[in-house]
Amino acid sequence: MNAPFRLLERQTLVAPLGLRFRDAATGELVGGGLSVAIYPTDDPSRRATGFVNRSGVYVVSHAAGLREAEFGAGDKAFWDAAPKRAFTVEVSDTEGRFLPYSFQTALPFKGIHTWTWPLAEAGAQGPPEPAARFSDDFTDNTRDARWKLGTLTPPASAFDDKVTVAETGERLEITPRTSAGVKAYNGYVSAAGWNLTDARATVEVIQTTTNKGQTVFTLALDANNWLRFLFESAKLNFQTKVGGAETATTIPADAAQQRFWRLRHERLGDRVLFETSADAANWVVRREVPRQFSLKSLTVELNAGTASSVASPGKAVFDSFVLESNPTQSLPLYSAPTRPVTGGLAALRASLWDAGRDAPAAWAVLEARVNGQPTARGYADAEGRVALVFPYPEPPSFVQQNPPPPTTPFTRQEWPVSIFASYRPQSPAPRVPDLKATLAQPRATLWADAARTTPLTKVTLRSGQQLVVRSNEASTDAAPDSRPLPVLLITPAG
Repeated sequence: MNAPFRLLERQTLVAPLGLRFRDAATGELVGGGLSVAIYPTDDPSRRATGFVNRSGVYVVSHAAGLREAEFGAGDKAFWDAAPKRAFTVEVSDTEGRFLPYSFQTALPFKGIHTWTWPLAEAGAQGPPEPAARFSDDFTDNTRDARWKLGTLTPPASAFDDKVTVAETGERLEITPRTSAGVKAYNGYVSAAGWNLTDARATVEVIQTTTNKGQTVFTLALDANNWLRFLFESAKLNFQTKVGGAETATTIPADAAQQRFWRLRHERLGDRVLFETSADAANWVVRREVPRQFSLKSLTVELNAGTASSVASPGKAVFDSFVLESNPTQSLPLYSAPTRPVTGGLAALRASLWDAGRDAPAAWAVLEARVNGQPTARGYADAEGRVALVFPYPEPPSFVQQNPPPPTTPFTRQEWPVSIFASYRPQSPAPRVPDLKATLAQPRATLWADAARTTPLTKVTLRSGQQLVVRSNEASTDAAPDSRPLPVLLITPAG
């Protein structure tokens, strides 16, 4: 008879970093062929190498300075108290499919490491930035061009420039008027609209107004459709207005537990959540509503004021505003310029050349948009070579007719493609680019001609043909037979 099993000791090992990667061209997870290394940002010589487990997750252990954390309990108390250290992660592809990059993070990191995808500005003025992230920590003590003074509170006469608004002490302070006797509001309103689809907007509320003074954080489509936090009279209101009809949920205010306010849209379920947090790490859902109007171009408001005469309205103090995409548990991998193309995928290739510096446009970003599909995005290698790989658009469909109209075979289909670039030259160009810095480069200009008189914004994709984009010796408008150059000319903005 076997003796009963008796547990003598339990040893817990904690992995301080787990990474999952996804092909930005196809959306498929990549579970092999990558090299992942990490090191303390302040000591690159102390490198550790990751390995891929059976679930396709790259795990790093025995990293410099993290040995003690690896023997932690891994419970809530451990993660709450675990000291963080700055690390750099470098990713490369041993099979040559994807371009390398690095990024910074704080370790140990609980669970699979997250990545926040680029969030596009939704304004109508020109194409959106490729990696816009609307954030302001107010440390420069100056209102920049992304904000203007105003209020979204109707009527228009509610705006009152006597309500003082100032960035001071590295925060935004709004002081309502004393005993105004009328609606009187002021604050920051975003100059552009922003897309909240599958994204989140967060602000730290260091101090709220007092008595019937109001502290306001709003995302608005227009005057009749908005989402709003409103503090007044020791209560926090979670308000919506849809088609002019307003509803709200109200709870007692708690300055410590509700220091951070967040509006978040979840694509799954297509719903908007009002959330609060004491530390911006652990969030409580206060109200949940279905999305009932478009979130693609919302105006942001940080505001304070009074709706009636208030003898002591106090002051509202905001900090750490950020609007960004929801994080995902996979990091993107962008195609290498030599990546082969398989069936069903199109390819756009170019050699980007910095015309001003007469040098390759290393690590410049290129985007393509075709037929309403999601934006195809990639960046150049150190030699300026870039490949965008993306699915072919579906052929046009036709209403059924008898007899059916003539159609173009798929092998002869073609589509107009809009192209955009972003580029800030670096000297010297880094050996491995920083991913976030690369995607955050400002808009640049692609040129159709060597004289740089005509910007290049549209090209034509044809079924079954790789699209190689080049500048011409002369503008094709002036010289249709102009010969193509071997490169696509680019100059940075400004």
